[in-house]
Amino acid sequence: MLDDRARLYTLAELSNAFAMVATDYRSLVDKIARTTAEYIGDGCLVTLIADDGEHMLSVASAHRVPALELDYKSYLVGLPISKTTSPSMSAQVLRSGVPKLVPVVAPADLVAQSEEALRPLVARLDVHSFTVVPIRARGTIIGTLSLYRSGPGRSYTEDDVTLAQDLADRAGLAIENARLYDDLERRVRQRTAELEALNQELEAFSYSVAHDLRAPLRSIDGFSKILLDDYGDRLDAEGLDHLAHVRGAAQRMGRLIDDLLGLARVTGGELQRERVDLSELARVVMARLQATSPTRAVEVTIEAGMAAHGDARLLDIVLTNLLGNAWKFTSKQAAARIEVAHSGAEPDVYRVTDNGAGFDPQYAARLFGVFQRLHAASEFDGTGIGLATVQRIIRRHGGTLGATGAVGAGATFWFTLAAA
Repeated sequence: MLDDRARLYTLAELSNAFAMVATDYRSLVDKIARTTAEYIGDGCLVTLIADDGEHMLSVASAHRVPALELDYKSYLVGLPISKTTSPSMSAQVLRSGVPKLVPVVAPADLVAQSEEALRPLVARLDVHSFTVVPIRARGTIIGTLSLYRSGPGRSYTEDDVTLAQDLADRAGLAIENARLYDDLERRVRQRTAELEALNQELEAFSYSVAHDLRAPLRSIDGFSKILLDDYGDRLDAEGLDHLAHVRGAAQRMGRLIDDLLGLARVTGGELQRERVDLSELARVVMARLQATSPTRAVEVTIEAGMAAHGDARLLDIVLTNLLGNAWKFTSKQAAARIEVAHSGAEPDVYRVTDNGAGFDPQYAARLFGVFQRLHAASEFDGTGIGLATVQRIIRRHGGTLGATGAVGAGATFWFTLAAA
């Protein structure tokens, strides 16, 4: 018999054992059977209500003797028992919710009372005392815990039943949580598979639409150019202006398609994380921008030693968009300035700052939406997709993105990335 201190120690040890496999349903029920058999019995059987609600299934069993444990599993695990009609002790306890205790039983009598198919196993188990308690979870009986001892002189007592019931209640809550976790994982896997299929369909659709749209756009732009080149002298100023608008609209549509495809691409595929020299990457991006307008004089400051852990290809897109915006919105400044720096703290904050057109802070939330623009296309060119692309990339890296600014006083775009 265990005293109160030993009983509490036993419950704590068993609870710790269950916690080690708390999210793995299969491992958990095996752990319940094995640790219970070791602490308060020679053998243990865990029986739970089946999914159909009409039967009980032996989901785990254990015995101190390895050979008997193998026989136990082969005979009982997975064997359905009627919840409503079976005369077995487990079914009786499940129906009544009241623990059963048989302090002493003659092994031969127990063999005679057993089903014929189970008699060889029952004879080998040599049961002299057993108890069955309900397994409860949140006030509902979900199964039973059966314990037995082999050999005479080691009878279970009422105190043992109390201990077994305390254990069964803890086991019930652990089983219910593991089932919920298992169901959640199954749903996540299912949802992930559905999303992957949808992404593949979306990607195929995007490329199909892009191909179908690009062909007529190229025709519109190409024939408009031919019209201008070969018949421009026959058109008046208004006609030439209309034709220029046609070409401009076709070219903007082409850029829009390219940007939408780029936005779709950054959401798919695995991240190829590595150490990225952001200082060098920023210098490469700025060199590309300066090559597009070699006559522009812009004061560019790029802090040395900036490094991050991420996908180099995607971070190139981030800096290309952020520095491209800074380059574009400082185009009307006589003394344009662009700075790239970082905080060096944890988490590191990377900043792209300019003294360009800026924006009204009350509309900051709109900056990162698709097609959202705070400046007219006639004032600054663009499709309104670049910052949405940046936001998706930063989110994929587990980071955050934000912006501060004021009209006519420039803007700062900052982002963080998850640690390696």
